[in-house]
Amino acid sequence: MASDDISRGEAQRLRGLEDAARLTRTFEIIGSRGSLWVWGDEDEVLFTEDGERRTLLPVWPHATVARLENEGEVAGEHAIEIRAGDFLTEWLPQLEEDDARIAVFPVEDRNAAVLDLADFRARLSAALR
Repeated sequence: MASDDISRGEAQRLRGLEDAARLTRTFEIIGSRGSLWVWGDEDEVLFTEDGERRTLLPVWPHATVARLENEGEVAGEHAIEIRAGDFLTEWLPQLEEDDARIAVFPVEDRNAAVLDLADFRARLSAALR
């Protein structure tokens, strides 16, 4: 299980940002830390669907915000750290095969944004420069 990487107070502050600000901060944080967080267990990662039944992979910039959003829903699930470079080279090709999109920093069923993989790749690549 991932340890807290920011305080719960800071996580609550980030969760309270408006959608556009959460989107911007997500890429700033991922760019500076070099990793992002998904939610799941030892066997699989949590995916959701949008109203059009498209597959979405929720991602967060910190373990603590992922934990605040999901903790306690299913026993054994936890925040999983993914190195940003690995996400670009290993995860995005698989997500393309699955025709998935990225739900950025969801808070209480409200995504900061839902990005197609090309847009997410471009933003993540720019943030890592």
